[in-house]
Amino acid sequence: MQGMHRILLIMIISLLAPIESAYSAQKITEIRVEGVERISAGTVEAYLPLHQGEIYSDEKADQAVKALYNTGFFADVQVGEHGGILTIKVKENPLVNKIAFEGNHKVEDADLLHAITMTERSIYSTSQVQSDLQKLFTLYRKHGRSGVQITPKLIQLDQHRVNLVYEIDEGGRSYINNIVFLGNKRFSNWRLQRVIASKEKMWYRFFSSVDTYDQDRVALDQELLRRFYMERGYADFAINSVRTEAAPGHQSYIMTFALYEGEEYTHGSPKIESAIKGLDTKALEQFITFSEGKTFDITQVEETVDRITNYLGDHGYAFADVDYRVNKDAQKHQASITFTINETYKVYVNRINIKNNTRTLDKVVRREFRIAEGDPYNISKIQRSRQRLQNLGFFKSVELRNVRTQNADRLDIDVEVEETSTGSINFGAGYNTMDGPLAMVALSETNFLGKGQQVDINASKAQRALDLSFGFTEPYFLDMPLAAGFDIFSTSKDRVRESSYKIRANGGVLRFGYELTEYLYHGIRYNLKQENIFDVSSDASALIKSQAGKNTVSSVGHTLTYDRLDDRADPREGYILKLTQDLAGVGGQTHYFESKITAAYYYPLYKKDVIVGITGKAGHILPWNGEKIRLSDRFFMGSDEVRGFAIAGVGPRDTASGDSLGGHTFYVSNLEVSFPLGLPEELSVRGVAFADAGSLFGLSLKPGESKANIVDDRAIRTSAGLGIIWNSSLGRLRFDYGWPITKGKGDKSEHLRFFIGTNF
Repeated sequence: MQGMHRILLIMIISLLAPIESAYSAQKITEIRVEGVERISAGTVEAYLPLHQGEIYSDEKADQAVKALYNTGFFADVQVGEHGGILTIKVKENPLVNKIAFEGNHKVEDADLLHAITMTERSIYSTSQVQSDLQKLFTLYRKHGRSGVQITPKLIQLDQHRVNLVYEIDEGGRSYINNIVFLGNKRFSNWRLQRVIASKEKMWYRFFSSVDTYDQDRVALDQELLRRFYMERGYADFAINSVRTEAAPGHQSYIMTFALYEGEEYTHGSPKIESAIKGLDTKALEQFITFSEGKTFDITQVEETVDRITNYLGDHGYAFADVDYRVNKDAQKHQASITFTINETYKVYVNRINIKNNTRTLDKVVRREFRIAEGDPYNISKIQRSRQRLQNLGFFKSVELRNVRTQNADRLDIDVEVEETSTGSINFGAGYNTMDGPLAMVALSETNFLGKGQQVDINASKAQRALDLSFGFTEPYFLDMPLAAGFDIFSTSKDRVRESSYKIRANGGVLRFGYELTEYLYHGIRYNLKQENIFDVSSDASALIKSQAGKNTVSSVGHTLTYDRLDDRADPREGYILKLTQDLAGVGGQTHYFESKITAAYYYPLYKKDVIVGITGKAGHILPWNGEKIRLSDRFFMGSDEVRGFAIAGVGPRDTASGDSLGGHTFYVSNLEVSFPLGLPEELSVRGVAFADAGSLFGLSLKPGESKANIVDDRAIRTSAGLGIIWNSSLGRLRFDYGWPITKGKGDKSEHLRFFIGTNF
């Protein structure tokens, strides 16, 4: 019996021995990394799915090879195991020393480098090069060169480095010779060609790329066609196919759009359904922008969605989800819209996170917010906060994003800004028959030290004028919503030609400003200056000779501004009202009360491409304490108010001497229409047509002063003209050419004026 037990025990041991031996062989006792140069062995081991003490298997070895290849560090990877030792043999990818482009003439190196992902001093990767090649092909297609050929080549260097050279044969531009529409009965080919972004090749499109073939632009064309038909009632519209046929050599293309127009629909009765408990859908009907029986328009449907969403956003529903569905009745040709408000909940602002502001202090951004952490979510206040940040002029872009948190009723607001140059240097130059050549330079920093403070230095020199000034503004004085600042100035003007005198003034202004409401701003100031009228010509008007000598002006004033413009720097929509009043006589030798009012209104037309601007100004100055308004305090009117006239070219004048005398009352109105010129949008060139009208009058005389030879009438002066605005890489350039239409006796003309500015 015992013998039998021994036999069984021996058999069991003999069966288990190979298993134990196999187990010992597959257990990793050591990991060796071979072939590394720049990359450490520890880095290699960190990417491995196998670790010391684990069981080796072919499956895990394959995973290790894939993991190391996916790092992009290695050109070759081998994994093996022997006697419990796991050996990793690698061949590192070289280091990219330099990336160069050869043969490119139409696309700059900087644009090519910006398009690719691989950079100098990075690890070379074959897969990354292939990915970058596709990006370069895409870039060239956008430049209308679909036939481009790009070949990457490696130049081996010492120390396991390479130069990567892309050899480029740009080929010719791939023009669109013909654009054809099939199936269109309601609209002509010519009309549809105006809708899409792609254009047929024409000689005058040498500044544009819209006549070159671009796959991305073709995708945009399809969306533009869809919207065009859906805005005009064609709810069944579809694009069956888009076919592009390339001529030999890929130098020209024929594009064919096969369309199904369908029938024209009208709007049916709209409905609003809500899954939010307690929400009054009747109150939302006021936001529906269309009515039953009118032509179906998808734009009005989407606008209604936006208006309902904004309403819900103002009432705390940050994640409001408003959908719509179109219910078509093919027999009645009627499309009924049902708006659905999906279930959601009110939320509150948890945190406001400011990102990417490397220079501007956080508090400068936060103080512009109309909503605070802990407040109920309100989309109107958030949109206003974004507008206020954009109006600062510190940022190229401002993006506000809602970010969900762990608490369903709380969200974070991420404020992502892209800072821009806030220092600027503007140059102006011109010529007119009154002043001759002139030049100006203005240095400004609107975000000094990142605190939002503004510093201005201005100097202008004309043949007969010199202006110097320095200003400083702290927008939040003592961390209160109170702007405080001062200005120091010195001016000297030679007005011999138009008024037979010279004048010099030195002084300063102390000012404060604050918000009364969100859009209503009030500023107050104190102004002290000393003036000197000298070098009066012997043949000057008697009214000017009597003004010679020094004089001190001490005044207090205020400005009330109601601003609803969408953008202060380049308004395209909205309006602004401004009232300015000054009282002189708080000390000094001059006594008057001056009032001016300004109003401006901007309205976009034709898909917001054409901007209509209407402005009006009026002013009156009233003497008190029995004094006469001095020459330097009167209003003068010229090219800044009514284009086509010279500086001080309009208003009361001594016809005997030809001197401009200024007036006590003025008004002026300007109508300006800016529009695209058909040039590529990237050139930022717009045309301007304008019409101006105004008058300056009301010269009061002291007892005994003669009115002989004095022209002072209320006749309206008018002018019209054309201009060009170019936001170029050099800065903003503006050219205006005006023609006086109605003139008064003795008025002076000046047709051309221009301005050039740039930023640093």
